[in-house]
Amino acid sequence: MDIVQSIILGAVQGLTEFLPVSSSGHLVVFQKIFNFSEAPIFFDTLVHFATLLAVVFYLRKEIIHILKTLNTKETQKLVGLIILGTIPIVIVGFSIKDIIERVFSSLLLVAFSFFVTSVILFATYFFKNQKKSITELNWKDSLFVGVFQALAILPGVSRSGSTVSASIFRNIKREDGFKFSFLLAVPAIFGAFVLQLKEQGFQFMGSQILPDIIGFILAFAFGLISLKILEKVMVKGKLYYFGVYTLLLSVIILIFTI
Repeated sequence: MDIVQSIILGAVQGLTEFLPVSSSGHLVVFQKIFNFSEAPIFFDTLVHFATLLAVVFYLRKEIIHILKTLNTKETQKLVGLIILGTIPIVIVGFSIKDIIERVFSSLLLVAFSFFVTSVILFATYFFKNQKKSITELNWKDSLFVGVFQALAILPGVSRSGSTVSASIFRNIKREDGFKFSFLLAVPAIFGAFVLQLKEQGFQFMGSQILPDIIGFILAFAFGLISLKILEKVMVKGKLYYFGVYTLLLSVIILIFTI
């Protein structure tokens, strides 16, 4: 793996992990377009860790507040909802993740998943005036968002796009829906990171230090940028803009693969 590949894949991972356009789908596409060799598992693990740090840093105030108020019923309820919302992706992750990733290495099927993302994002256009605050969430809201998060195990279906859209469908205020979606993302991304770390035998050093460092820094920096962009777009009710992008991407992939 050379430095150019680490720059491209690090930046792509950071941008697309949180923008509602699917990081896994884009990595498949970029590897096909540039004929990249499969990224070393350590590098893949490292950039995922970078995006985990990015979301933790971005939501640091909310996370610190949760840790400081764990003895209150309100915070305990929120933590319980986060745990409940994580269950669907845990079930899917341990049962069919490997099968899905093998099947969806096909660009044709990734194109289909991008189309699914487009449909989800376009649907948010028809939901207005969300009123439910994060303190008013119930178990149905949590499971609903959690199921959408599990759906994003398909390469090409955006995790962030699915969960923030699901929060809108459940009438959750956009600012609170953004926060809950990414609080839900923390255990999901952390779990994926630990599984990847296990696969590589818990090795904490790669064979190519410079590409690894570059990929990590870019994934972290672009992760922060993408979180800020998504929050602004979501609050303004313009998520469907990204639906246009993923639809065009789906069509372009189909044209070149059929």
